[in-house]
Amino acid sequence: MSQDYQEIPPDQDPQYQDQQQGGMPQAPSYEEILAAKSISFEDIKAHLTGPVISVCMHIVGLALLMTFVVAAPEPRQEIAVEIKELEVKDIEKLPDPPPEEKIEQPDTTIEVEGPATNATAQSVDIGSTTTDVSVGFSDAPDVPMSNVLAIAPSNSPLVLPGVMAGRSKGGRVAALRKFGGGPSTERSVSKGLNWLRDHQNADGSWGEDAARQPALTGLALLAFLAHGETPGSQEYGTCVLKAIRKLIEFGSATDAKGLIKNPDRGYGHAIVAYALAEAYSLTKIPMIEEVMNKTMSLVVTGQSSRGTYNYFYNNAPGKEFGAEFPTGRADLSVAGWNYQALKAAFAASCTVKGLETAIENGIKGIQKDHFRENGSFRYTQTTDGPTGGRGITPVGVLCLQLLGAGKSTEAQKGLKWIETSDEGKLMTCDWASAQSWSIYQWYYQTQAIFQGYSGEGPTWKRWNQEFTKSLLKEQEADGHWSTPEQKYGKDKSGEVAKGHFKGEMDLNVYSTSLCCLMLEVYYRYLPTFKVTAGVEGPAEGGAAAKAEAKDELKIE
Repeated sequence: MSQDYQEIPPDQDPQYQDQQQGGMPQAPSYEEILAAKSISFEDIKAHLTGPVISVCMHIVGLALLMTFVVAAPEPRQEIAVEIKELEVKDIEKLPDPPPEEKIEQPDTTIEVEGPATNATAQSVDIGSTTTDVSVGFSDAPDVPMSNVLAIAPSNSPLVLPGVMAGRSKGGRVAALRKFGGGPSTERSVSKGLNWLRDHQNADGSWGEDAARQPALTGLALLAFLAHGETPGSQEYGTCVLKAIRKLIEFGSATDAKGLIKNPDRGYGHAIVAYALAEAYSLTKIPMIEEVMNKTMSLVVTGQSSRGTYNYFYNNAPGKEFGAEFPTGRADLSVAGWNYQALKAAFAASCTVKGLETAIENGIKGIQKDHFRENGSFRYTQTTDGPTGGRGITPVGVLCLQLLGAGKSTEAQKGLKWIETSDEGKLMTCDWASAQSWSIYQWYYQTQAIFQGYSGEGPTWKRWNQEFTKSLLKEQEADGHWSTPEQKYGKDKSGEVAKGHFKGEMDLNVYSTSLCCLMLEVYYRYLPTFKVTAGVEGPAEGGAAAKAEAKDELKIE
C-alpha cells in the first residue's frame, strides 16, 4: 500500500523556519562540501615544502660523502729523466741482399757497440743518401761549413768521422757551394755511379780479369763511399752491400804472410784494405772491422824499416828490375795506396798495433827516399831525370797531406812544382794530348791541389775549372769514361799493351772509378786536417803523450 507525500516549500516548512531563526544548526550545503574537499596548490606547497627540502639536503649530503670516500686525490705529475746506455748487440753477419728482380732497401739497422760520443764530430744521417741533383741547391738543407769541418774519428754509425762529414747530403751541398762544384758535376757523378752499378758482377765484384778484381772492386766501392752511399742507401744500397760482402771475402782469404789472393803486386791488397776502412767508418759493422784489421795488419807490418813499400811487401835487399837496392826497393806508386789505407784506417779508429808508428815512418820514408830538391818526387830511390816526376809527384804530395805533413817543406815545394813545371803544362787536363797514365796522375793531382790550397785560391780555381770541364766533356753517353789512350791513343802504349789491363771492361771500371773520385773531391776529404800524433815531430812527454793524442784530428 502506498502513501502519498506532499512536497512543502521551504519557506512554509516549520522546521526550516526554526533553523533560519537560530534554532537547530544548519547542515552545510553541497557547494560548501565540495569546496571543503578541494585541494589547492597552496595546500600542496604548504605540506610538501618541508619534506622536499629535507630530501634534497640528504641527497647533497650523501653526494659530498661519496666524493670524499670514492675520489682519490689527483697525484702530482712528475717527469723523470733517466739516461741509459744502449744495449750492445753485435751483428753476426751481413744481411742477405734482396732478390735481383725486386730491389728493396736492405735492412741495415745496426746497434752501436758502446755509446761513443764525440763532441767535435758532425752528426749526420747516412741512411737515406740520395743522388737527386735535378733541383738547385736552394732545395737542399743548409749546413754551415763550420759544422761540417769538425774533424775527429768516431765510433758511431750515425756520426761520420769529421774528415768524411761532407759526404752526407747536406754536407755535400755545403761543400759543393764552397769549393766550386755544382749540379753539373753531381749529375756527372750520378751517371758514373749508375754505370758502375749496372756493370757490377753478380758476385759483387767488378772486372773480368780475376787478378784485377780485388783492386777494381775496391776502387769502385770507394767511388760509392765517397758519395756517402752505404748498404742503407735507397738507390745504391744493394750494390754497396754486395761489394762490401765481396771485399770481406777477398780480405778473409790470405796466405801465411797475410797477403790476399790476387794481390796485383800489392796494389790490390792495399786498395781492399783502404776500401774496407772507409766502409767501416761509414757503417761500423763489426764484421767489416774484423777483416779491415786483418788486411791492415800487413799494411803496417809490411812497411819497410824506412817507412816505404815495395811490390808484394818484399823489403829484402837485392836486385830488382835491373837495379840494385841495398836496403830494399821503395816504390812510391804502390806505396801511395798503402799510405791512403793508413789514413783511412786511422779515421776509422782502427786498433791495429803500430798504426800510428807506420804513419810517422811513412812521412819520413816519403821525404827521404822519394823527394828531390827541385820539388818533384821520384818513383824509386834510383829514378832520376828531368821528367820522371810528372805522374808520381802528386802521389808524394797527397800522401804527405793525408798523413798530416801537408805543411812540410817537401809537400809545399811539391805543390809549387806541379803548378810551374814544364811551363805549367801539368795544369792542363787535355784528353787528346794526354800521356799514358794521365788519369792516375789527375786523380792524385786533383786531391793534392784541393788539400794544399784548402779548396780556394787561384791555383785551385784554375785546376778545378780545367779538370771539371774536361771530365764533363769526355764522359760517354752511358756514364762511363774511357782513358785518354783508349779514346785518342794510337797504340794504347800504357794501360793495355803493357799487360796492366787485359780488356776494355777492366780499363773502363778503373777509369770511371777514378773520374768519379775526382769529381767527388769537394766533399770526399774535407780540407785541411792533420794527424796529431807525432806528425811533425815527437810529442812532448814521450810515448804516453802520443798515446793520449793519437785519436785527434784537427783543422789546421
